[in-house]
Amino acid sequence: MNQLTEQLTSSLKPKMAIVVYKDNSTYYLERRDIVKGKMGEGVPLTEKCLSDISEVLTNASSNIVHGTVPAFMLYADCRPGHEKYIWYRKPEKRRMFFSKKLNIPTGEMNLPGLIYKVEGNGLSVFAVKRKRGISLKTKLYQAPFFNTNSGSVCLGSAKVKEPSELTYLSIIQKWEDKFWLSEFDHLLGGNPIKGNLSSVTKKCIKTGCEFPLDELIPIRKKTIKDLL
Repeated sequence: MNQLTEQLTSSLKPKMAIVVYKDNSTYYLERRDIVKGKMGEGVPLTEKCLSDISEVLTNASSNIVHGTVPAFMLYADCRPGHEKYIWYRKPEKRRMFFSKKLNIPTGEMNLPGLIYKVEGNGLSVFAVKRKRGISLKTKLYQAPFFNTNSGSVCLGSAKVKEPSELTYLSIIQKWEDKFWLSEFDHLLGGNPIKGNLSSVTKKCIKTGCEFPLDELIPIRKKTIKDLL
């Protein structure tokens, strides 16, 4: 017996039954209250009762992930307690914020392609070298940013509101905002690129050049398939 079944049998009790009658195109709805396991007499179903039921169903459905699945979503598991989302962003320009101690100006930077993975309450970000098209065999590289280490992200200072509607796009937006609206302020477990991360980041922001892919460090024997 799973957790949902246990909850249904232990805490949820039948309250009423709704009987629908039809005569040609005319409908009549009847309510029958259930008391101590027995169904009572039928009475007309009121608008207020329908409204109360509708409100309960609306609130319940708001916690279900819905909407169109974006083409760049690689994997999605919406089951409560098993939430896991993986998506790909092709090379793009992003605005980045840095703490004063790094002496790097806030600005836009041309990024390599990135893979995001959300599992539970944790975020991981990986880089890929391919500029067009990815596959399960695409190799993963360390994300060339502060606050990251072999994919794992230390989420920083960004205050991000929970989405008012739970869609695939709102989940993606929430986690990307947590990452990109935070200040980058420290290294985790060493330099994530071959050269000096601070110097390379400053140069990319100042000149507008693309991030040099030859600076990326591979994560040994790890591909997109390993994330799924």
